[in-house]
Amino acid sequence: MKNILKICIVLISLLSYSCVTTQGADGKKGEDGKESTQIIDSKEMIEKGFIKGTLSINKSKDCSYILTVEKYADKLDPINIQDFFKTDIPEKVWVKYSNLRMKSRCKEARPVSIQEINKRTD
Repeated sequence: MKNILKICIVLISLLSYSCVTTQGADGKKGEDGKESTQIIDSKEMIEKGFIKGTLSINKSKDCSYILTVEKYADKLDPINIQDFFKTDIPEKVWVKYSNLRMKSRCKEARPVSIQEINKRTD
């Protein structure tokens, strides 16, 4: 009975240790209390499924930002960009997105939903 209790305690401690999240390249506060920025290699980002993109401000009222993806030379309308960046929207980004089947808000770009986005430093 004692052995089973010891094994359960070890398993619970291992599970709780593995569930602890670490703070990485998303710019959250590190251990020292300052924002930590981690330069991530472009090869690593491509392996994770990210694509290089450039955000530009659009003059249209309906779609305020246009995301140009370098891999496909495609113009996209990110409908949920404000969910990721409240005030300071970067120009160069790494992005994962999914296509949407909805009516386009602007003529020159098709709508997409951003799944993940990170600032690009190159």
